[in-house]
Amino acid sequence: MTVGPLVAAVAACILLAAWGWTRTRDDEGFFAASRSAGPVLAGLGGTAAGLSAFVFVGGPGLMASLGIASLWIVLSAPITGALQCWAVGEPLTRLARTHGCLTIPGVVASRFGEGAPRALAALAIVAGGVATLAVQVKGIAILGGVLTGRPGWVSAVVLVALTATYTAAGGMRSGLLAEAFQGLLMGSAALLLAGVALGRAGGPQAALATVATLRTELLDPFNGIGVAGAVGWLLLFGLGTCAQPHYLQKFLLLRGPDSLRWMPAVMTVALLAVLTVWFGVGLGATALWLDGGLNASVPDEVAPALLRTLPPALMALAAAAIGAAVMSTATSLLNLVAAALTRDLPRAMGRGEASGLLAPRLATVGTALAALGLGLSSNRPLALLGVLGWGMFTAALLPVIVLGLNWEGATGTGAVAAMLVGPAVQVALELGSRGSALRALEPGLAGAAMGTLALVGLSLARPGRSSVTPVEVEP
Repeated sequence: MTVGPLVAAVAACILLAAWGWTRTRDDEGFFAASRSAGPVLAGLGGTAAGLSAFVFVGGPGLMASLGIASLWIVLSAPITGALQCWAVGEPLTRLARTHGCLTIPGVVASRFGEGAPRALAALAIVAGGVATLAVQVKGIAILGGVLTGRPGWVSAVVLVALTATYTAAGGMRSGLLAEAFQGLLMGSAALLLAGVALGRAGGPQAALATVATLRTELLDPFNGIGVAGAVGWLLLFGLGTCAQPHYLQKFLLLRGPDSLRWMPAVMTVALLAVLTVWFGVGLGATALWLDGGLNASVPDEVAPALLRTLPPALMALAAAAIGAAVMSTATSLLNLVAAALTRDLPRAMGRGEASGLLAPRLATVGTALAALGLGLSSNRPLALLGVLGWGMFTAALLPVIVLGLNWEGATGTGAVAAMLVGPAVQVALELGSRGSALRALEPGLAGAAMGTLALVGLSLARPGRSSVTPVEVEP
């Protein structure tokens, strides 16, 4: 690859950082883009933030490893945009306006009170955010190593440094514009790459025939995961979209509730366009790999190996799209973790948050360094590392966001219990389910289920506790 695209990317990031630095003057600008988003910006930004290296590199890799069974992760895509806007969009935008909430933990605190509710939501965002950021690091390391022939960590460090630069400089004022453009680039490139990959394999029918001949088990819809695993993935990624803070954040950036009318359409079209890469590149590259047409040592290298065979212009477009996928997700998560560390945790502990934007900017850089360390040291397959981060958010936040914000009977005690029980169950299953009968349980989904039971049970058992604690408008 030539250095031209890299130079252009560096220049664009520097200009974006400079623009954001001059226009971001307060917390509302840094964490909520001054509530300037309409349905197109928020919808494209939310889709771009949610679809990352997990889709562009991990999806085809999981297709090569499990076959069509991997599609259980994305089968819920046509309804997730509408589900988010219906289940959580309205209460989030309402609470953001009435209480001035700039963060997801702030929304939780406005509903259930300060202290433990805000602290636990913030800790969930820190843990899940760093894990999900590690997916981006590992994805770009794999891609960079295959495409450039240099150590993968070099590409990861460069891309994360660029993203951290404009995110630390302008927060979501810079990030929102970047994410919307990156979403357009990702969707366009995904459609093109899916068509090229299937064309290289002789078309969809020929690719399926190759897979059927060489590895029939890849056409088993339950290959390697079983019925319980398939249903678990479907529910985890269907319902779990309502608990991912990098999705939910976009509702806090909206100019007003009228934007919710058009957001589902924008999100659905953008999401389906990007996800064509999962099936198209996954099937085409898998067929080529099995037939000896691609040189990849592990499934995660299938997509990068295919890109290496493309003409230079197309390879540059593909690399730019994957870079955009990584940067868009990283932008939101860096901002969310920085807010949790410098705004939400201090407030939860009864301390005043740090004044000015120096602290969140430093926290943004520190979070990027932590994610680099985890991503480059992890031996977990890329797609499964993504499932871990997604599951952390789902276990901790799904009960309090979906049920807690919509059910008047939910109490602060129940919400705290849900945010303790859910992650505890998820972590226990992640650590202890290997080789046991518990392997059939999806850890994140099981955690969310147990958290929901805790929320409902304690709310009904102690209804005398205040279910809504008035909170002053956040300054």
